[in-house]
Amino acid sequence: MEQDRAVELILIELISSRICHDLVGPVGAVNAGAELMGEAGVADDEALALMRKSGLEAARRLQLFRLAFGRAGNSVDTKSMRDAVAQSFEAEGKVTLQWDEIGIDPAHGRLVLNMVMLAREALPFGGDIRVMRESEGRITVNAAGKRAAFRPDIENVMKNEVSPEELDPRTVHGFFLRNLAHRTGGALSVLQDDGNVALIYD
Repeated sequence: MEQDRAVELILIELISSRICHDLVGPVGAVNAGAELMGEAGVADDEALALMRKSGLEAARRLQLFRLAFGRAGNSVDTKSMRDAVAQSFEAEGKVTLQWDEIGIDPAHGRLVLNMVMLAREALPFGGDIRVMRESEGRITVNAAGKRAAFRPDIENVMKNEVSPEELDPRTVHGFFLRNLAHRTGGALSVLQDDGNVALIYD
């Protein structure tokens, strides 16, 4: 069972790395094209602003996915991961992030990155996300905002053993996070309250 789980996670990493690699070039080209159009005065300012904003947001999300799901996340330092998610949230403009230096290795940094990304999914109207590490090593990611909550199917795959055949594109991230927590030697817990959610690793 453990071997099957490891194979599944490796496949997820490799496929995600390939997708991100293939899409980075075209997204960069959109940004470059928008810049050229602006310099030549071909399009109106509103259209150019939309293209720039969309291209920037897409590029930052791709970088985030590359670190969270791809092989790059196994070796990149935690600061780079924190900067990537902060820039993605900044481009989106709906979520604030407080992730202070907590002194963890890349493997656990990648885990925290995925916790933060899942916490973002629980904020349909935006809000605030905070990353904390307690003295005994427990890591908590809190998310607070209007109607903050995980969808029941996503909460289920983070809390319980689920067969890969039961997953869909919406729930696979929760499955990936739960298994990533096990791979790094810990366990994942999920707490929800009115307007607040928390993911806890210990």
